[in-house]
Formats: sequence, structure tokens, C-alpha cells
Amino acid sequence: MGRMNLKRITWDYDNPPEDELWRARRLAEFFPFVAADLTREDKELILKYLDQIKLPDERKQIIRMVCGGEKDTD
Repeated sequence: MGRMNLKRITWDYDNPPEDELWRARRLAEFFPFVAADLTREDKELILKYLDQIKLPDERKQIIRMVCGGEKDTD
């Protein structure tokens, strides 16, 4: 059986919106299911908007660890 295209499922659109925050939110919401398929650009995008995305702090911490971002200590 072939590998599922999780990014296609995540986008919900044939041509996803260009809005970066929307893209970052969708990737973060489906994390960790999309983690293996994330590009460096995807990871940077998630980290750029992570503080604006409503997720449990524990999930944000895991996302930062996987995506290579430092935890905000403020």
C-alpha cells in the first residue's frame, strides 16, 4: 500500500490559500501526523506563527523541538 499524502489532506483544497498563517495553522493542527513530510520551509513557517496558533502548550513544545525552534521563555 502506498504512502498517504497527508499534506494534500491537510490543505483541504486543490490550491490552498496563500495566507501563511493559515498554512502554518493547518500544519500545526495536524502535527505530528505531517512531521515526517515537512520541508525546512514548512518548519520555518510553523515556527514563525506558532505563538499565534491556539494549541496546547505541550504540543507547541513538541513542535518547537521537532522543528528546531527554541522555546520562548517570556
